[in-house]
Formats: sequence, structure tokens, C-alpha cells
Amino acid sequence: MSSTLSHHADQGPTLEERVAAIENRLRSAERLILPLEEELEILAVLQEFPLGRFLLRNQGLNGYWTAYIFRHVPGTPVDQPMERWLLERSLLAGARERFHRFARLIDEMIVDDAVLASVPCGLMDDLLQRDYDGRSGVRLVGIDIDEESLALAKANANDRGLGECSKFVLADAWKLRIQDEFDLIVSNGLNMYEPDGARLVELYRAFGRALRPGGRLLISFLTPPPPPPWEDRSRADEWDKYGIAEEDLRRELALFGDIIQARYLNFSSEAEIRAQLEQAGLVVDAVHYSDGGVLPIASAIKSR
Repeated sequence: MSSTLSHHADQGPTLEERVAAIENRLRSAERLILPLEEELEILAVLQEFPLGRFLLRNQGLNGYWTAYIFRHVPGTPVDQPMERWLLERSLLAGARERFHRFARLIDEMIVDDAVLASVPCGLMDDLLQRDYDGRSGVRLVGIDIDEESLALAKANANDRGLGECSKFVLADAWKLRIQDEFDLIVSNGLNMYEPDGARLVELYRAFGRALRPGGRLLISFLTPPPPPPWEDRSRADEWDKYGIAEEDLRRELALFGDIIQARYLNFSSEAEIRAQLEQAGLVVDAVHYSDGGVLPIASAIKSR
């Protein structure tokens, strides 16, 4: 990915103002995951590299940084140790495995004249990295509320020779105003930013309206994790399926919880997302988990 690409950040407090507010909050907190001085050190180190600064400013990721994480090849040299940890040992890095599971499920939907959409598309790597050789009439549609992500996705499509069959739409996912158009919608991560169950049903209804009869939605969700092992040793083995050492988990919860207070950690059980999708008029036909039984992808079909 070109180093000239913009690292868009939301309008709001400056980095300095955000860091000062975080430091004040940490110093006044009654309870922290790690000792105060360790968390202040993490806060200081996050300011040393672009990904860390973006997380501090935005409490989450945009299309550029999501692609940056998913495109990283473990073992590739990374100068900053904290950034290397984020890219290779954090739970955030675990989402890379789910991205590859999405790819296998998308491949099953690539047929002649298929219309495939990504919402929100970010850089649209989920669709643009697939192989369309031997297929005719395939159309790809990227939808995002962020103009910069759409511009980057368009450049990505052109770089991959898929510009002519790709279309990009600036739209709010809740207000798609699209009817019976797509054979597949892929949505990886958007629902994790929304804590309101009723709003999620509305989102899934919008997806359902945009699908053709018999079309499929592939959507990720986060299941509630067990309590941290240091809080309940009787359930400590439940963390084995996440493949993260206790030391790394403490850093993870300190960084994304205490320090940046990530906005995308909204959890749904499988039963909850099944009910929400069915309430939206979609029929869940499968839920795909990792080999360890985490990071699920729900597959739902619009009834004919």
C-alpha cells in the first residue's frame, strides 16, 4: 500500500488533547488492568507510530487501517515493537484469520453475472482480492459512508484491473435505498460499532431489501468473551480458543479498554444475531467459526 495514502482521522480533539484527557482519566481511575505506570508507558508508545496515533484519535479503525492490518504478513519486519505486537499477537490481529474465511465463502458465490457488494467496503479487499478469471458479467459494488475509503477502494480496483466492473456508492448503510440488486452482501465489522439491538435489526432489514430473492448476507459478529482468567481461574481454559497468552491479554484489555476505550467492542451471542437477522426477514443457514470456535461469520439468505 502506498505510503502516500491519507490516514484519515475524524474531526475532533487534537492528538495532544486526546492524550491529555486519557492520561487524566487513567490517573483518576480506581481500577486498571495494568499498573498505572505501565498503562502510561503504552499511552506514550502509541504516539510513536501512525496506527497507534489513529487508534488514540478515533477509538477504532477506518478502511485504510483495516486493510493495513489484514494485508500484513506475519514475520514482515516492523520497526516499532508495539506496532508489531498489534499486527501479530493482539486479538485485533486475529481478525485477519476471519478475513480469510470470508474469502473462502465469497469464492462460493462467484458465478457468471453475480452482483457482489461490500458494506462498508473500506478498500474493498474482501471482493477485490478474489479471482474472477473465467467468469463473465460479474459486478462489484462498494458502499461506504467515508469518501476517502471510497476513493482508496476505487484506486485499489483500478490497480487490480477490476475498475471497469466495479462501482462505488457513498451511502449510509442504514439508508441504502437499494432494492433486489445484490446476490451477495459482505459486511465485516460494522455491526460491532452499534450497541442498539433495534438499530441492528434496521441495518439487517436494509441489507435484506438490497438483496435479490435468494441472495446471501455474510456478516461477522463478536460473541461475548469469558471473564479474564485472573478474575475467574475456574474458566481460564476458555481463553485457550482465542490463542492469546495471559500477558498479551492483559496488554490487550489495557490498551483497547482502559486507554483507547474502543468503540467497536459490541458483543452478540449466536442466538441474538440469529433472532435479529430473522426479525429482519433473513433466514440463517449457517454460522462459521474459526477452528478454535471464535470470530464467527453468519450466513443468511433472503427468502424467495
